[in-house]
Amino acid sequence: MLKCHMVTLIPSSVSHWFDGVKRNYPVTCHQNCLQLHLGCQKNILEIYIQQTLLTKKMSTGIIYDNRMVEHKCLWDLNYNEKPERFTSILQRCEELQLLNRCLHLKPRAATKEELLMVHTPEMISILKNTAGFSDEGALEQLSSKYDFLYIHPSTYDLSLLAAGSTVELVSNILDGKIKNGMAVIRPPGHHAMKSEYCGYCFYNNVAIAAQYALETQGLKRILIVDWDIHHGQATQQMFYDDPRVLYFSIHGYQNGAFWPHLRESDYHNIGRGAGLGYNINVPMNEIKMGNSDYMAIFHELLLPIAYEFNPELVIVSAGYDAALGCPEGEMEVTPACYSHFTNSLMGLANGRLAVVLEGGYCLKSLSEGAALTLRNLLGDPVPLIQNLDAPKRSAQQAIMSVMYVLRRHWNCLQHLEEFNVQEIKDPMNLPENKFWPRIEFVGSDEKPETYATRDICPAQDPKVAAELDAQLDALIASTCLDVQPNRVGFTANPAEPIVAQLEIIQRCHMIQTERSQTSIAEETSGFFRNLIGSILDGKCRSGIAIVDKSSENLIKTLKYAVDSRGTKNVMFIDMRIHPDCEIQRSFQEDVRILCASLYSGLALDDVEFVGLNDSKRYIVNIGLQPNCGDAEIFSSFFRVLLPIAYQFGPQLIVIAADSSGNISAEGFGQIIHLLTSIAGGRLSVTFENSLVINSSLSRIKSCVQALLGEPIGMPGEIHHRLDATSVCTIRTVNKAHNPYWNALQFNMQVPDVNVLVPPFMNDEKVLRYNPELLHS
Repeated sequence: MLKCHMVTLIPSSVSHWFDGVKRNYPVTCHQNCLQLHLGCQKNILEIYIQQTLLTKKMSTGIIYDNRMVEHKCLWDLNYNEKPERFTSILQRCEELQLLNRCLHLKPRAATKEELLMVHTPEMISILKNTAGFSDEGALEQLSSKYDFLYIHPSTYDLSLLAAGSTVELVSNILDGKIKNGMAVIRPPGHHAMKSEYCGYCFYNNVAIAAQYALETQGLKRILIVDWDIHHGQATQQMFYDDPRVLYFSIHGYQNGAFWPHLRESDYHNIGRGAGLGYNINVPMNEIKMGNSDYMAIFHELLLPIAYEFNPELVIVSAGYDAALGCPEGEMEVTPACYSHFTNSLMGLANGRLAVVLEGGYCLKSLSEGAALTLRNLLGDPVPLIQNLDAPKRSAQQAIMSVMYVLRRHWNCLQHLEEFNVQEIKDPMNLPENKFWPRIEFVGSDEKPETYATRDICPAQDPKVAAELDAQLDALIASTCLDVQPNRVGFTANPAEPIVAQLEIIQRCHMIQTERSQTSIAEETSGFFRNLIGSILDGKCRSGIAIVDKSSENLIKTLKYAVDSRGTKNVMFIDMRIHPDCEIQRSFQEDVRILCASLYSGLALDDVEFVGLNDSKRYIVNIGLQPNCGDAEIFSSFFRVLLPIAYQFGPQLIVIAADSSGNISAEGFGQIIHLLTSIAGGRLSVTFENSLVINSSLSRIKSCVQALLGEPIGMPGEIHHRLDATSVCTIRTVNKAHNPYWNALQFNMQVPDVNVLVPPFMNDEKVLRYNPELLHS
């Protein structure tokens, strides 16, 4: 715990890491060091200083400008897009001591040249003419020409500032000054089209920054993830035929009844020309979608495709209007779930991730969701969320529809099984294991000449609002935001040879264990048990153990976790090329431990064995062949292990690894990173000492990088077509566990031909608005 007026010495050569801290605490120079005088603060700041000194990098930037509160509607104070959105986020970030830990970037206005990358000159001149304009009636009349918009005398300047600040954030990330960062800006941008303002948006902040990265930085692959509840139709339009930009949007749709009421927001709009397959819409056709639905989209679609795409930069259009309590979306994503979204993307692009604020209109869920996003960018543990359940039926249909139209474009979707449509007599009456995609649009294709400018925002019933507010209070109060003093613990028997070969291990906390007079096996078990104890005690968030006879000691350590420490749910994942039968036998009737293995080698029917008696479902054997590579291993994690892990809700994850198998060191590190989203990051990886050879050292290094939150390279073999035998094996496992884990809802057969065109579908408007369907 920090003491009052404590003085911390920081080398002056790295003082720029603490610009955010220095802004709030007295600093004086002394013998090439900075004396940082800290007042009474929680130990979170001390931990951060310690961990930053170890990683030798200020990794997260933040950019905002307090002038952004000036933008507001003059004639209707009930607009949801209001200054309090901006101030509430900064206030919550300040309460959690997040702003002090960021590198504060200087906001700036976008240049005319930057705007013209995606907008017409008229888009600039029309808004420029309103700068400082005091005629409220004229501003309202101009606003009425655009859908869901208001213009303030400050709007032009602040729109330039929002766009320029987004470019500045991306520029700093690409220049290596920061690893990731967040732009807390307004007005938002993802509805601003090339030549038309729309939906509170004037200039498309994310699109401008992406185009800047393409044109000036020479990037070839950018992933834009848009999780705002409203479809970012403008961003889609700007990159619709550009294969360099993969646009992925999850949004409310309700078959066109939800704003912006566009046909182009549906799932079958997948790009044009060279960009075919690079535009992905996941439309939500009902309200009250929650964590289970969104995480299913991440596991089944976004993450497999993103890893195959291998972006050089990830930009998030981060709207928080799908969050619980927001009147716009009426969805139920909890604030903590946004940390899971963010963390799952941080393994991509060497960690180069820019999060840019879009919507979000319930101040409590907006500020909490945005703050927890920034907290995750800073490297804090991902908070636990309630165990996931089955995604809703309409979410399953949306995901299957997207899989169907994209299956020819992405190798990771080759696992879909097809059926012969000629054998189907009635597509409306299919067996449960078959899926037939449909297109339905209940919106209007007509655009009015003018739009309403008053009383257009949805108003919540006061009773409903109070109930949602109480739910949010309970969620916020129950969310654990503890940060362990040591991010990664390390133990080995002996430790010296490994530490000598891998310098990165010196940045771990060494778990000390006194040598005993007992047998080597007991001594080794003690080493591993101490690491697990340090994790369960909250001294370390995660850890790595290199020990002898790891299978025998794993059994003892797992029993120690559940019997001696009372850990309720433990997930054990055997990633060794020769999985151990004895571990599964020891726990095949224990509902507290879920045992999963990656490779075959136990018995021919292992993939269909799910456990005994009451513990059925707690044995998960994927059964991959030893020659399988990254693509097959990632597929098994996305389609089986991650959905099961989220539904199981472990309090601790234990992984056994070795040097054999075809998984690359980078692939192994990426898998470890993905698992840090679960169990609050309480994750232990063990390697067997006698098997630590050169190939294993690279995996250990990649593992340490993942647990430290350092950038990890991308697997080289994740892009190839999935091995046919592995596809069948994963299908079999999925079917075997489907009765026990209802998160596994996507093992359905799809039509073997395009049924979205005549003679199967005869809606001429579908083809008129989307002629690309004829060629998909």
